[in-house]
Amino acid sequence: MPQKRCRKQTARQASASFGESLAAICRGNFLVVTCINLLLMTDYYLIFVTGTAHVQKTFGVSLSVAGFSSGIMVIGCLAGRFVTGNQMSAIGGRLCLLAGLLLFAASIGALEFAHSLPLIFIQRFMAGFGVGVAGTATGAIVAYVVPVRFHGLGIGLFTMSAALALALGPFLGISLSLSYGYRTLMQLSGIVSLLCLGIFVFLRNLPPMHLRLRPVFSMNSYIDPRVVRFSLVALVVCPGYGCIQAFLPSFAAEHGLTGAASIFFLCYAGAALLTRPQTGRLFDTRGEHVVMYPALLITALALFVLSQAHSTAMLLCAGVLLGIGFANFQSVGQAVSLSLVSRSRYAQATTTFYIFFDLGIGLGPYVFGHAIPLAGYSGMYMALSALVVCGVGVYHLVHGRRPQ
Repeated sequence: MPQKRCRKQTARQASASFGESLAAICRGNFLVVTCINLLLMTDYYLIFVTGTAHVQKTFGVSLSVAGFSSGIMVIGCLAGRFVTGNQMSAIGGRLCLLAGLLLFAASIGALEFAHSLPLIFIQRFMAGFGVGVAGTATGAIVAYVVPVRFHGLGIGLFTMSAALALALGPFLGISLSLSYGYRTLMQLSGIVSLLCLGIFVFLRNLPPMHLRLRPVFSMNSYIDPRVVRFSLVALVVCPGYGCIQAFLPSFAAEHGLTGAASIFFLCYAGAALLTRPQTGRLFDTRGEHVVMYPALLITALALFVLSQAHSTAMLLCAGVLLGIGFANFQSVGQAVSLSLVSRSRYAQATTTFYIFFDLGIGLGPYVFGHAIPLAGYSGMYMALSALVVCGVGVYHLVHGRRPQ
């Protein structure tokens, strides 16, 4: 019987046209949540990419410590995701999203009073915590408003907002900080955070999440053990992405490519936007392996090309490859996590995947920042390329042999 149901589902997926799939996905709440995610993540990346250089210049600290000031946002994001899975069982996705947006807006306002390195760390942690709460809520809400048989395409479309944010955030951050200064940049960040709250009021009539409140002190209430093994892949792959976010402006300045650094993220977003609908459909119809193996290998290639980039063309080529590889790893990885659990555990599955995802991004700049004085930026990115190749092996061991 399970095999018969699987064949029927595949037939329905194949028969649905792309237009019919979009019509089933792109409805009111989906569009509202996607718009909030776009603005929130644009704000997040704007702070993340410019924060390292600002802290180093203002406080005269080492690259590793300055990188940690950005990485601690991701650690805060991880903590926010961890507590949100079970809280959605108590108060629902809508209130969790509101709480995350309010905390993020308050943390941006608190930057006015952060005049020392410890206060900067606290402010960045709280900003990341707010993003983690709101981001987990948006991911869980999307999982419920998108029909199950279109999860690959729907989640791919939703995560395209994060890919676009990764282009807009660094582009605006680098451009505006050079032209108007960091203070103006933070004022813009505050305006965007308030805009997210304004859009939130249009989120209405969400479907029931079928969640039940679980024991507060039980780890199973926050993460799903079935997703942990698969999420180890993200822990190995994501440090490379984190080091690109934290150190690309400095790497580009060292090679005289400052102007191309912001365009790098536009190339990343363009490649992601063009390929995610196709990879989402491939996941829905042919399973995850046909997407994941190429995505991981292309991510490793992107890091290698970046390590050798001494011209604008090579730098932008690395951005395109990263958009084809890492961006699709992220979207399909979330869809795989949901496929491993029942509908009532979507919040915990999303939390588990992004805990490991954010942990890899957050630790990457601090751990590999120590390699820069010894091997330079090029040596660091080459080592990260090798690490992603190891991630292909990890994927094969923990999930690649699993029937699709």
